[in-house]
Amino acid sequence: MKNIFTYKLIPLLILFASLVLPFTVCHAGDQKLNSVIIDAGHGGKDPGTTGLSGIYEKMIVLSIAQKISKYLTLEYSDLKVTLTRDKDEFIELKNRGKIANSSEGDLFVSIHCNARKTDENDKYGFEIYVMDIARNNEALSITSQENKLLEGLVKSKDEGLLIYLMANVLQNSYMKMSERFSLILQSEMVKGTKLESRGVFQAGFYVLLGASMPTVLVECGYLSNKKDEEYLKSDKGQDDIAKSVYKAIRLFKFDFENK
Repeated sequence: MKNIFTYKLIPLLILFASLVLPFTVCHAGDQKLNSVIIDAGHGGKDPGTTGLSGIYEKMIVLSIAQKISKYLTLEYSDLKVTLTRDKDEFIELKNRGKIANSSEGDLFVSIHCNARKTDENDKYGFEIYVMDIARNNEALSITSQENKLLEGLVKSKDEGLLIYLMANVLQNSYMKMSERFSLILQSEMVKGTKLESRGVFQAGFYVLLGASMPTVLVECGYLSNKKDEEYLKSDKGQDDIAKSVYKAIRLFKFDFENK
């Protein structure tokens, strides 16, 4: 007697391969980076950290995000660039991920500034974060629910299991691509700005968790450090950072589409 469970899953396994393999074994031309989400942290009633001179993080990161969007739009006529906010408004963290997912983003970059804790010594330089692998199950749940590739496929418990497996492969692929982009971004920031690199880290930022795609958060410098703050609030500093992020996205896009 044939195993009915296996028999029923054969078409789904074929679908599984057709959807997942492009993410795991990419050949030139198979994938396109069509949509980039730029997230300016904080906003509105949430000012973020406050600099030594009284400047708010929310205004600095908005300016940087807008500049990144401008450079990308000028470079690519076929790339969709979405800002989670394009003005001084408050957007909840959970809604930032929803904006990214509804825009079918292929890459999510969240822009922030840092500040040392009161019991810490002076700190300076930029830091880059990818999602903490310890929160992978939460990200997996979001991928299962909100990924456009998986929409409408769950019709039975058997299919639900398959969707979970598919989401797992996708999420692992996102993690690898996030790590790849973070290293490219680190290199471009070192070359293109006056900021020192403090490294690439894992962290459980909810804004990274909520976007079902490769995600990176960059802390552009310390507003609690006089030298960093002067650079971050200057038009040149903001432009240097924006150009570095733009160049990193450009390199990642080439890498993404040709390897």
